[in-house]
Amino acid sequence: MGLLTDPKQRQKIIHAITKYNQLLCVLCYVGGFLWFLALAYQPLNASTYFSENALLPGLVDYQFYADSDVISYNDQLTAEMKKSDKKVPKDWIFRKFQDLGLDTYYHNFSLNYPFGMPKDKSIPGQNIYAILRAKRAASTEAVVMSVPLRLPSVMADEQTSGGIAVMLALAKHFRKQTYWAKDILFVLTEYDEIGMQAWLDGYHQTQSEYIHSENLPATSGSIQAAINLEIPSDKFHSYNLKLEGLNGQLPNLDLSNLLVRICGKEQAKVTLNKRSDAPNPDEFEGFQHSLITMLHMMWNQASGTPTGNHGLFHRYHIEALTLQGVKETRTRRSFGVENTARLVEGVFRSLNNLLERFHQSFFFYILPSTRRYVSIGLYMPPFGVMIAASLIKAIALWIGAVKNDDETLDKSTTKKKTSKESEKETKEKDEGDIQSEDDGDGEDDEDKPITGIVSVVPVIFIGMLMALLAYNGPGLLTRVSHPFRLRPEDSLMFGLLALFTASLAFPKMFNKKSPDQVSLELDWQLLKCIALIFQSLALFAIALMNISLAFFIGAAMVPVTTFVVPTKSKLLRVLQLILLLLVSPASLVFISSLISAQAENYTEYTELLFITWANMKQCIFMKLLDLYLFGNWTYTVVSFVIFPCWLLFWAIPNCSTNISN
Repeated sequence: MGLLTDPKQRQKIIHAITKYNQLLCVLCYVGGFLWFLALAYQPLNASTYFSENALLPGLVDYQFYADSDVISYNDQLTAEMKKSDKKVPKDWIFRKFQDLGLDTYYHNFSLNYPFGMPKDKSIPGQNIYAILRAKRAASTEAVVMSVPLRLPSVMADEQTSGGIAVMLALAKHFRKQTYWAKDILFVLTEYDEIGMQAWLDGYHQTQSEYIHSENLPATSGSIQAAINLEIPSDKFHSYNLKLEGLNGQLPNLDLSNLLVRICGKEQAKVTLNKRSDAPNPDEFEGFQHSLITMLHMMWNQASGTPTGNHGLFHRYHIEALTLQGVKETRTRRSFGVENTARLVEGVFRSLNNLLERFHQSFFFYILPSTRRYVSIGLYMPPFGVMIAASLIKAIALWIGAVKNDDETLDKSTTKKKTSKESEKETKEKDEGDIQSEDDGDGEDDEDKPITGIVSVVPVIFIGMLMALLAYNGPGLLTRVSHPFRLRPEDSLMFGLLALFTASLAFPKMFNKKSPDQVSLELDWQLLKCIALIFQSLALFAIALMNISLAFFIGAAMVPVTTFVVPTKSKLLRVLQLILLLLVSPASLVFISSLISAQAENYTEYTELLFITWANMKQCIFMKLLDLYLFGNWTYTVVSFVIFPCWLLFWAIPNCSTNISN
């Protein structure tokens, strides 16, 4: 406190911040970025553990040994699907559940696609669900086992008929047991996430604008957990965990630990994003493997799109994940539907032991492997240090602006004192001369340019106007595209690119005189200070829900936006504009599409660019569909937060102020 009250010491601190702020910004960004990536190294993260002892797999004894039942169901279902490649045997599945004595129902829904496609038509859909009533409870709690209904013509890796066979066999086995304290809901959804969203809307009695769901004929109690199965009918070699949900939400870590431990008990290989754990995580090669696994998970989470049906349960505070069967070429040991049935039985018997909702363990984490985790308490400090570079620069700009204002005030005070001494000499002048001098001063005031907060407000207003157009533009673009017979994804792509290109020219409207000869001189220091603070607050707010999205955006934008300044050098100005274009929302979408295309191992550059362009159109179109159908706010964040923030920085190099390089 003594340093702050002493004027000399305070001036030294201010001088140090303004003098060394660039060095501090570089150290914060580089240090925070490397620290964040280093969290994948095993000594810097923690081993997973159970916070809820009721879930411990050691408490569960497997009783399912009816391998013949699950194999029989699998063979029968395969034969039914071979009869027609364009139809799922819903009636056959419905009858099988009825034969087991369960409360079985159809659930009808309809889908009205946004953007008017197909025009004035709704697509009908139908789910199937059955309820196994618990004999030891009053249907106040429930758990869900779900399987997406997919056509037989889909790729072999995406088939789910094995999961249906597992569901039927377990329903037959579970019905004979008397220890169930929770109802078990068996749900089969058409059109994957769309059908699941319709079923959840019907279960919780909510309505969507585009997905119209009928009321469910019967329901159960509060759902505590859900397991989604994507198991093929053929043999596979490993189980893959899908955790990422809508808007980057993740299930409680205890649920993931439960699946991993039970897979270990069954001696089954379990992977995360189809990547196994590193054999030697303490070595450098093991660190690289864990880092890539962690980045794969962050990449999926940053998109905000659920990786399976489980991702839609999280908004209702229901912990859910997807168990996927994956075929591999390097592994000799294989697993079938009978192994999966025992594994899923163990999961549901552990969930049956729960006495309360998931509330312990972690909801915010990153996984470098299936048995290691990075909690929010570990990844937020390096993220905060990385983003602190923007705040340090904003503070330095603010201090510099205040210091310049003080110097200007001192000069004006000195000038006033000098003018008072000369008043005695001017008293003898006649009143006409004095009047003419006053008129001349008025003309000088009119020619004086407008600066300060008044000069910044129009830039912020136009940035928000562009953001509003980017958010509401897709609806108008798709309505206009119908008469021209353009596909919605093409009209969206070209329309948004046109809006982005037009927004690049908006700084030219400033630094020009108005018709009344009053010029607007943009205060770039104040504008950059506001933009840096807005950027930092936005990234911290995004990080509280989706750390991966905030990290990737911050890693790209912070080093460029922190050091961009107006300059007299044309070369430096062009270089800054190029760097700003590289971190613009349009470029970030293009780069992410390029990375996705590169992951498919395309060798020819022309083919790679073609796939990248197609991925870019698909990315924009799917994000808008997710926004309208499921409430994905990734497009909202990019259009309403990142885009206007970037426009503020785009205006800075275009400022025509008198500064030194």
